[in-house]
Amino acid sequence: MDYTGKRKDLVEWLRKQLIGPGNEKKQAVDFESDKEILQGISPLDRYPTGVLFPVIRGEEDPASISDEEDVGTGEEKEEISKVEPVEKPRRYMPPSSVGFSFFARGDLVRFQIICAATRYKRIGERDERGRFRKIEYERIKLGGDKETTTVSATVHQLKKQLTQRRSVFDGLAGIDVLWRPFLDGWIVTLSLFNRQVMDIESAPKSFKQERNEKSLFEVKLRCVLEAGEIGTYPRVDKSLLTEEEQELELQYEDRHIYAVGHGAAVDWSVVGERVQEIWSEFLPTVEVPQVTADVAGAGNSVLGLAHLAAGEDETAIWDELDQFVADYSQWVSEEKQKAAQFDPEDLKAAGRITKRMDTVLQRMQRGVSLLRTDHRAAKAFQLANQSMLYQMRQSDQVRGKSQEEIEYRWRPFQLAFLLTVIESVVNEDDDFRDTVDLIWFPTGGGKTEAYLGLIAFLIVWRRHKYPVSGGGTTVIMRYTLRLLTAQQYLRATRMICALELMRRKGTSLGVEPITIGMWVGAATSPNAYLKAMEFVQQARDGKVSALQRLVLDSCPWCGTSFEAPGSYISMQTQFHFCCTNPKCDFGREDHGQLPCNVVDEALYEKPPTMLLATVDKFARLARDERTNAFFGGESNRPPELVIQDELHLIAGALGSVAGLYEAALDTVLIQRGVHLKYIASTATIRMAKQQVERLYGRELAIFPPPGLSCDDSYFARTVPLKIRPGRLYVGYLAPMLNRQHCMAPLAAALHVAPEAVFKKGELDRDDLLEAWWTQVVYHGSLKGVGNSHNAFNINVRDLVKRLTKELCDVRKESECGDHEVERTVSRSTARIAQLTSVSSAEENARTFSRLERTREEMDCLDVVLATNMISVGLDVARLALMIINGQPLTTAEYIQASSRVGRSDVPGLVFANYYRDQARSLSHYENFRPYHDSFYRFVEPTSVTPYTYQARIRALHAALVIAIRHSCVYLLGNNQAGQFNPTDDCIQKVIELLKRRCAQADPDRAMETASHIDRLVEQWRAEAEHSKASRIQLDYQVPDNDKATNRLLYNHDDRIKGLWPTLQSMRNVENTALLKPL
Repeated sequence: MDYTGKRKDLVEWLRKQLIGPGNEKKQAVDFESDKEILQGISPLDRYPTGVLFPVIRGEEDPASISDEEDVGTGEEKEEISKVEPVEKPRRYMPPSSVGFSFFARGDLVRFQIICAATRYKRIGERDERGRFRKIEYERIKLGGDKETTTVSATVHQLKKQLTQRRSVFDGLAGIDVLWRPFLDGWIVTLSLFNRQVMDIESAPKSFKQERNEKSLFEVKLRCVLEAGEIGTYPRVDKSLLTEEEQELELQYEDRHIYAVGHGAAVDWSVVGERVQEIWSEFLPTVEVPQVTADVAGAGNSVLGLAHLAAGEDETAIWDELDQFVADYSQWVSEEKQKAAQFDPEDLKAAGRITKRMDTVLQRMQRGVSLLRTDHRAAKAFQLANQSMLYQMRQSDQVRGKSQEEIEYRWRPFQLAFLLTVIESVVNEDDDFRDTVDLIWFPTGGGKTEAYLGLIAFLIVWRRHKYPVSGGGTTVIMRYTLRLLTAQQYLRATRMICALELMRRKGTSLGVEPITIGMWVGAATSPNAYLKAMEFVQQARDGKVSALQRLVLDSCPWCGTSFEAPGSYISMQTQFHFCCTNPKCDFGREDHGQLPCNVVDEALYEKPPTMLLATVDKFARLARDERTNAFFGGESNRPPELVIQDELHLIAGALGSVAGLYEAALDTVLIQRGVHLKYIASTATIRMAKQQVERLYGRELAIFPPPGLSCDDSYFARTVPLKIRPGRLYVGYLAPMLNRQHCMAPLAAALHVAPEAVFKKGELDRDDLLEAWWTQVVYHGSLKGVGNSHNAFNINVRDLVKRLTKELCDVRKESECGDHEVERTVSRSTARIAQLTSVSSAEENARTFSRLERTREEMDCLDVVLATNMISVGLDVARLALMIINGQPLTTAEYIQASSRVGRSDVPGLVFANYYRDQARSLSHYENFRPYHDSFYRFVEPTSVTPYTYQARIRALHAALVIAIRHSCVYLLGNNQAGQFNPTDDCIQKVIELLKRRCAQADPDRAMETASHIDRLVEQWRAEAEHSKASRIQLDYQVPDNDKATNRLLYNHDDRIKGLWPTLQSMRNVENTALLKPL
């Protein structure tokens, strides 16, 4: 099916509803033949965008009094500042002009200006007092192809600024052309402005009518070049850019910016290499192509999992892997040849890019060499492929998918990643052991499978290498959001199940079970056996939502639904998931126990092989001695590998605190004899080198390394739009509506659009209706969600009712009676839900389940209001429509959020609803095409500052406690804090390790951080000695009602204070953020 053409029809229908003319009675394409009479509604109420307003003579706009807002950045932040004189707030004034700027050069520059608009005139009968009986407006066309003017300038006029003005629309509007000399040409600014003026002293009713009649609608402004040349718009000189920015400029050099908008977006057409036309756009569109990983020898037999898992002819496999690497080597050679042809100013940047390719190539070659020469690595590689194949087949079997013709394969970048990193994972002396390998790949590309394969490899290798001490926690996977953690836990559990079944079948993987555990907060999973018992009991009593608190609601291996109490072994001293299906590999043996757990107490007693956790859960290391179980205990090695998913989210306050806890974790493991290997992943990041240095005190290596073009890194390539449609972004700004109301016309039109555009009797109508049915409305704050919820209940509902009635009046179809209107209207508010951090785990799980349902199912969702928790945690194939309500704070968030839709055969459609009073929104609106043509280039740098004074005050003492407590076992117990003695050899060594680790992360603050640590050590020593002298026990933490014991750590809101206020979670980073009920 041609979804692309149908999506275009949908957007064009929306354009008519938002800009005009929206009356379906006349659908002629010719601008002149569109006739429309608005009844019962004024033009400004009907069409929210594409309008130029009359100039208001006076200080205030009476129509804006009810919408009073301060004009600023739009950032929803509050600051405590000194008291300043109260100033009268500035009123928002809607725009009366629109235009754009571009750079032109030539001996003669001449272009034709074409402009068009419409206006509305009040018509109808009047009563005896001269007032109109009904609200009726007639549409009148202005301009068009006949309203043209030509302007020009010659090289002889280059030394001075020129201004040219023309009158259009019979004097209702004007055109200004400003020529500003720049280098060998001009910066030309072209603008169309409404010349009509209104008196501020008009009565409100007459003011409203006058504004409607004097506003210009459906405004069009176009510039057609006749002589001269339009060049790229001037940018910052490359010599002033950082090295990373220089490389980005090189990689995006074919993404030219020819104009910038003023008051609206701007677009242009290029014929050959020549810009022919530039025009203003009030509803701009840009289709962003998809990126594919199925390239670079995707048909190579060595990518087949069954082939690699069989291991029948190892030499042949290693030869195939050598050829796989050689193919990449050939591409790198070709890139070097291209780099040599760049201009001198780009040579250094190109050299840095190709050097990183060489490094990855060499690591891949060493990876193949390791497999050839190390029998343990070879066996681990074979069994890792076997486990991945095993779980993929099982996954398809559970879904009822035929496996007869499926060949399970690695994507090229996934296999290449394994070859690149395996030596640094198993060899602590490898040059890249202390390098953080970052998988940088677009959302949905397969990053998770890449590191799941690596995890399987490491688990097998470690158990073969250390048959006695290779158990315990081997890998730690960390996420920032509990929703994402729960989802990834389900994906990883199936792979662990495959490994455990292989162990049971005798693949020499030891006697200790291979298990997985989820370590998160109490809002997502039970932290204690008694709490788990409570949930099981509630489930047995019929409370279905209780099962969702146990995370797993079905067997991860066979898919059999869990039922209480039979699917659980839940007692005061243990908890297990069980499969009751006798046909399941797990259900038919060992009481059906599954190798997974979610209860904290169970994880402490039997540490899982693979631990999935949220980042902020690691704050528990300072408080709970039982967490020491994850570090190997007395008989097992500590963890070897930490995987940090969605690295770009470890930023801001969370990242600053996490960096200090990371230093403590690293110190503990170094003291225990293991140098951690770090792997990270992201789809959007900038200045990752600095972020990784601050967080982990290590160098960074990005995989796959970017190529000389943003469209080709060998393992990832941009798919041309003619081969596969991309995600279509549409910009929208309503200048007359404030934040609470501006989204309503857009959301209402989208609500009605499927049934309006895809009419009854149309081929494949059911599929087309389903395609863009459910709206995902994304917000940057919880406040925005609340505003939108109110809007859907009131404004959107009313607008949907009006639009539906308009359609029914036009079509006069039997099914368009009152019942049809009411059905459509009720749908706008009845099937709506929220996905936010304040929703419970059960509510979010239920909402996710409803999103999977099609429009015909009773529990389907028509609208879901969400915050940034979905930006990395929503993967529902049927979703293809999103509204981003307000430009997010960062481009990374914008990309991640919008990537949640259009992930199946239906191409995505994303509307950006910009706020009229937010500078950030207006800037992105005016630069819509340049931004979306290359928005990965505009990803902002990530800020992480763990070693600033404020960050150290919050968490450095906790890092010290973790490092000391988990390294020196005699200080581990909760009642052993008073035994602290800084002259002890173990303590001195750990302190020096911690100082060294902090210095690696931030050399500039090394001395002040070391001094800070020394002060903390002295405070701890003094507290321990004081407690001894007072004959009072010093514990790490004490219940708040215990007055007989001193405490080293305490909560911010405790009544009895201790030495250091300490975070319960890394997200509670400010003491002032805590609220107490009165």
